[in-house]
Order: sequence, then structure tokens, then C-alpha cells
Amino acid sequence: MAGETINEDKSQDVESLNTDDLPFFAEKSARQVVGRVISTNFTYLMAGLNDAATGVLIPYIQPAYGIGLFQISFAYLINFSGWLFASFTNIHICSRLGTGGTLVVGAAVQSLGYALMSWKPPLPLFMAAFFLTGMGVAYQDAQSNTFTITVKNSHRWLGILHAAYGVGTVISPLVANTIAARTPYWHFYYPMTLCLGIINTCLLAWTFRRGLFQPNVLGAKDTASSELKATLSNRTVWILNTFFFLYVGAEVTAGGWLVQFLVSVRNGQPSKVGYIASGFWTGFTLGRVLLADITHKFGERRMVFVYLVLAMAMQLIFWFVPSIVANAIAVCFLGFFIGPLYPVGLYVLIQVIPKELHIGALGIYSALTAPTSTYNTAGFSASLGQAGSAAFPFLTGSVASKAGVQVLQPIMIGLLGGIVIFWALVPRKGPTS
Repeated sequence: MAGETINEDKSQDVESLNTDDLPFFAEKSARQVVGRVISTNFTYLMAGLNDAATGVLIPYIQPAYGIGLFQISFAYLINFSGWLFASFTNIHICSRLGTGGTLVVGAAVQSLGYALMSWKPPLPLFMAAFFLTGMGVAYQDAQSNTFTITVKNSHRWLGILHAAYGVGTVISPLVANTIAARTPYWHFYYPMTLCLGIINTCLLAWTFRRGLFQPNVLGAKDTASSELKATLSNRTVWILNTFFFLYVGAEVTAGGWLVQFLVSVRNGQPSKVGYIASGFWTGFTLGRVLLADITHKFGERRMVFVYLVLAMAMQLIFWFVPSIVANAIAVCFLGFFIGPLYPVGLYVLIQVIPKELHIGALGIYSALTAPTSTYNTAGFSASLGQAGSAAFPFLTGSVASKAGVQVLQPIMIGLLGGIVIFWALVPRKGPTS
């Protein structure tokens, strides 16, 4: 009882403090950091607007530049290189600029990419812009997760954060398809995202203004290299990284190529089937919102296996039932069942990470404060894992250019099967020493 009273007193002390008085990694209630919660969710909305547009615009980009599926697939490869670059530089940049500064830099770089795309530049420049958008989104992705894990009931807030991404992916195909189908200016989608990107940059700078461009903790840059080495040498981190890599690859491959599949294999009209992509992302978003607490209640490990079995069933219906209506329903439920997997994986990551990565607790509220290396590990995993959103869509496009876009289906089944395998390898709990 005495121990419980002490813990309650500590919690009340933290609640009574202004968030500016707390260490960055101290666990905070959402109402203490409501501005930052809003800005990081808007950042994820922007990531959704970015990721879901390319697949819908492919049927319009190809004739505009006179290129085939293989050439357009390089957009995903270049995007992947931006993600990969960010994955290995994120810890070093954050150690110098802090979470807020890294978020602002990422938003500015993403906006620069849209500035290049918005005027339909020559193809090499248009493709190069995908490096900037990939790098910018990756920095924001890692740091938004880093921040959200410090909010109380993080499993719920991670679900909401990633649902905001889903909202962006629902809106994106609707807007992009409407612009491309009804006007000859498909690239006008990018001036819109440029304006939103500028708003995103300003909102992040305002909400993280205290200590902006300063490390989250003193001496962080001196330990960045050792933290990265510890992260890279840890087996559990790599198991979960591969899980994230395959999962995000499946997510964006499905959303990115399903329109082209419906056009080429099911003989749908681009102006009509383009909206089915929003059905996939709508199911995806609802899954992240509605299944967050259910997953936590019945156990993350068990429920992920359940969701993957159901997702495979939906993918098989999409593959073998030659009906656009049935395909639209199947992909909606596919999105619903795979939606929660990414935030659930991040939540599990901080539960199973080995104790030797926990390099001390911060401040006088050490009992409520998270170790810095755990969060850098989460940021690394989020950033590197998201690289799958570019790698596998490129692979699918490359193979499809030779064998046809119907290869989407076996590739998706292979990705879902790989996710099952690596989830099974995740330890049930971290070591106690």
C-alpha cells in the first residue's frame, strides 16, 4: 500500500507540472501536450497524403512522360533510398536537433520535394523529388513515434497517430483521382500538398518551439554512435525491423498497385476504380481506431496472428474472385485487418527490448521516465521499417513490367506469410537483466 501511495503521489506531481518543466521522455498525459499530439497527428496525415497518391496517379504519369511500368517503379526505388538514408542518420540528427528540430527539418525537406513536383518538371527532376519526400517523411515518422510513446496509454495514442495516417491515405486517392480524371493537370495534386506541407512545418515549429533545435537530453550527441551500434547489434530489433519492413511493404504495395491491377486485369476504368483505393485505406484507418483497445485487451501477440489469417483470406478473395465489386469489398477488409499491425508492433517493441539498451533513466522522475536508447531504437525501427513502403512497390512494379501486374497477388501472399514468420520470432518478453 505504501508503495502504491508513493507511485500515486509521483503521478500527481507529474500531472501538476507544466510540460515545459518535465524531461522530454517523462510519461505525460495527452492533455499536457495536446498541441504536440495535434501536430504529430497532422504530420502523419501528411505522410498518408504522400504515400497513397502515387499508385492512383500512375495511369496518368505514364502517358504524361511516355514511360512504362518499369520506369515509373523507379519512383518507389528513389523514395526507398530517401527512407534508408533517413534511417541511419535519424539518431545523429535527433541527438543534435532534438525531436522537435528533426520534425521541422523533415517537414521542410518533404515540402521541398512537393515544390519540385508541383510544376511537372523534367522526368529526372520529378523522380529526384521522391528522394526528398521519402527522407522528409522518414524523419517525421521516427520522431512522431518517439514522442507518442511518451504519452500515457501509448498503445491507444499510437493507434490514433497511425489512424491519422490512414485518414490521409483515404483522402489522397479521392483528391488525386478527381484532379487527374477531371482535368489534364494531374500534377496539380502536388501544389495542394506543398501548401499543407508548409502548414505542417509551421505547426511543428510552434508546438515544439520550447527547446527547438536542441537535444532532448544533455550529452545526447556524445552517445548517439554507441546507441546506434547497440541498436544494430541487437537480434530482437532486427526481427521487428524485418516485421515492419515486410508489413509496410505489403500495406503500400496493396494500396499502390491495386488500381493498376483493376485497370489491367479486371478491365476497370481508371476514373472509377481509382476510388477503390480509398476503400482499402478506409478499412485500414478504421482498423487502427476500432481494434486498438481490442488488441490490447486480448493480447497483442495472439491478435496479430488472428488479423494476419483473416488478411490472407481477404487477399485470396481479391486474387481469385474476378469481380470488381467483390474485389473492392475484399480490399476494404484487407485494410481493416492489417491496419493495426504497425502501431501494435511499435508498442511490443518497447516491451521486449533488452534491458542493456536502457541507458539510465532521466531526471528526478526516473520511475516514470523512459530510457533514451529505447526511444532511439523505436525511431530507428520506425524509420527503417517504413523503407518497405518504397522497396516492395518498386519490386512489384519491376516484375509487373515483364510478367504483368497480376504478380501483385502472389507477392502480397508472400509478404503476409513473411510477416507471420517474423512475428512468431518476436520474444514474448525482454530479458530481466
